[in-house]
Amino acid sequence: MGSYLPIILFAALICVVALISTIIIGVNPADRNYTNKKSMKKRLILLSMLYIIAFVPALIWTVVYYYFLR
Repeated sequence: MGSYLPIILFAALICVVALISTIIIGVNPADRNYTNKKSMKKRLILLSMLYIIAFVPALIWTVVYYYFLR
Protein backbone atom coordinates (compact mmCIF):
# COMPACT_ATOMS: atom_id res chain seq x y z
CA MET A 1 0.00 0.00 0.00
CA GLY A 2 2.78 2.43 0.89
CA SER A 3 4.57 1.90 -2.40
CA TYR A 4 1.78 3.75 -4.22
CA LEU A 5 2.10 6.89 -2.12
CA PRO A 6 4.79 8.49 -4.34
CA ILE A 7 2.64 7.90 -7.43
CA ILE A 8 -0.38 9.48 -5.78
CA LEU A 9 1.67 12.44 -4.60
CA PHE A 10 3.08 12.88 -8.12
CA ALA A 11 -0.46 12.84 -9.56
CA ALA A 12 -1.54 15.42 -6.98
CA LEU A 13 1.45 17.60 -7.91
CA ILE A 14 0.46 17.42 -11.59
CA CYS A 15 -3.08 18.49 -10.66
CA VAL A 16 -1.80 21.48 -8.69
CA VAL A 17 0.49 22.52 -11.57
CA ALA A 18 -2.46 22.19 -13.96
CA LEU A 19 -4.58 24.41 -11.70
CA ILE A 20 -1.89 27.09 -11.53
CA SER A 21 -1.43 26.92 -15.32
CA THR A 22 -5.18 27.25 -15.80
CA ILE A 23 -5.28 30.35 -13.62
CA ILE A 24 -2.33 31.90 -15.45
CA ILE A 25 -3.97 31.22 -18.82
CA GLY A 26 -7.30 32.50 -17.50
CA VAL A 27 -5.88 35.90 -16.58
CA ASN A 28 -3.77 36.42 -19.69
CA PRO A 29 -2.66 40.09 -19.60
CA ALA A 30 -2.05 40.09 -23.37
CA ASP A 31 -5.80 39.68 -23.99
CA ARG A 32 -7.55 42.85 -25.15
CA ASN A 33 -10.45 42.17 -22.74
CA TYR A 34 -8.06 41.84 -19.80
CA THR A 35 -9.23 45.08 -18.20
CA ASN A 36 -12.88 44.00 -18.46
CA LYS A 37 -13.32 42.49 -14.99
CA LYS A 38 -16.68 40.90 -15.78
CA SER A 39 -15.27 39.03 -18.79
CA MET A 40 -12.16 38.00 -16.90
CA LYS A 41 -14.15 36.74 -13.90
CA LYS A 42 -16.45 34.73 -16.17
CA ARG A 43 -13.50 33.16 -17.98
CA LEU A 44 -11.71 32.33 -14.73
CA ILE A 45 -14.84 30.70 -13.29
CA LEU A 46 -15.28 28.63 -16.46
CA LEU A 47 -11.66 27.45 -16.43
CA SER A 48 -11.82 26.64 -12.72
CA MET A 49 -15.02 24.64 -13.17
CA LEU A 50 -13.43 22.68 -16.02
CA TYR A 51 -10.49 21.90 -13.76
CA ILE A 52 -12.74 20.80 -10.91
CA ILE A 53 -14.85 18.61 -13.20
CA ALA A 54 -11.82 16.97 -14.85
CA PHE A 55 -9.05 16.61 -12.28
CA VAL A 56 -10.60 16.46 -8.84
CA PRO A 57 -12.72 13.33 -9.52
CA ALA A 58 -9.73 11.63 -11.13
CA LEU A 59 -7.61 12.28 -8.06
CA ILE A 60 -10.36 11.14 -5.69
CA TRP A 61 -10.97 7.92 -7.61
CA THR A 62 -7.24 7.22 -7.68
CA VAL A 63 -7.03 7.48 -3.91
CA VAL A 64 -10.21 5.44 -3.42
CA TYR A 65 -8.97 2.72 -5.75
CA TYR A 66 -5.52 2.34 -4.21
CA TYR A 67 -6.59 2.59 -0.58
CA PHE A 68 -10.02 0.98 -0.49
CA LEU A 69 -10.58 -1.24 -3.54
CA ARG A 70 -7.30 -3.14 -3.72
